[in-house]
Amino acid sequence: MNLKEWMITYLKSRDAIKQEIIGIEDNGDSFIVRKQNTDTLFLIRPELNSMDEIKQKANEQTSLAVHNTKRNVDFVITNWDALSKFEKLCIYFVNSVSNEKWMLYPHTHNQITEKTALRKGLEAMYSEVTPAT
Repeated sequence: MNLKEWMITYLKSRDAIKQEIIGIEDNGDSFIVRKQNTDTLFLIRPELNSMDEIKQKANEQTSLAVHNTKRNVDFVITNWDALSKFEKLCIYFVNSVSNEKWMLYPHTHNQITEKTALRKGLEAMYSEVTPAT
């Protein structure tokens, strides 16, 4: 199962009881989850390479699904100041083969963590999920 399929399956299973999702609009390398009160854009980016698209779209209700790799964690750390400014951004680090994930809300995390402990904390969360290959 690829990253996008895994993410859609995960979101549908989380919604099984509440039944809030009214539709999912597929846009190729992204999709929009439509709920009655809000729409969330999910950018599917197995490997993070650029902040440009994130900067353009993260002001909306946006989530980012990436593979759980050291390279993606390093990208997040390198771009932490920019990422932590987006109040609604959620990043899912996923290993779709082992069916594992961890989530990060940079804005919230930035408010509760010390800058000096950022790398150590994110690498600890990364190590709890099998790295994607």
